[in-house]
Amino acid sequence: MDDDNEILAALLYNVREIVGKEARSLGKEASPEFIVSLTEVLSSQIKTMAQDLESFAKHGRRSVISMEDVKLCARRNDTLYETISELAKDITEETSSKRRRK
Repeated sequence: MDDDNEILAALLYNVREIVGKEARSLGKEASPEFIVSLTEVLSSQIKTMAQDLESFAKHGRRSVISMEDVKLCARRNDTLYETISELAKDITEETSSKRRRK
């Protein structure tokens, strides 16, 4: 199995687990076809986001993707943007705290 297939298999497994858990909590059932379709959509979104992140970093003349690049990708989804911004803030605070301890 090549790397792409292994990644897709892992993604499918995780989507199946998450959807199963959420469906059970709602008293619903998700079909295998739904899970496969959702995995395909998610895989496509991941590939698009990876390309966008690379482009943003390249445009900024950087070789490393930054947190600002990730936030830029999420700019059209207010909830996602807020979540990522909060996580970025937490990470920054945690990193600063660790540096001060040294």
